[in-house]
Amino acid sequence: MSRSKKKFPAGVWCGCKSQKKGKRVASKRFRRYTKILIAQAKYDLLPKRSIEITSPWDLGGDGKRFYGYHPECEWYVRIIRK
Repeated sequence: MSRSKKKFPAGVWCGCKSQKKGKRVASKRFRRYTKILIAQAKYDLLPKRSIEITSPWDLGGDGKRFYGYHPECEWYVRIIRK
């Protein structure tokens, strides 16, 4: 893991410690929507991922931030590491 890096330079600026509650709601919404579509036999409308129903940017956290691409800066190197 010493070489692993984030692919997209964005993250929670400040806020909650966990997005667990939001992820639970998103999963529940995904399962419910899928069950309804299966019951109605609308298989072509089934979502493949929960992102199609709930945006990950709407989960917990007090503001997301795009850091931009600054590979020469020291703070960027710290943030982009996993």
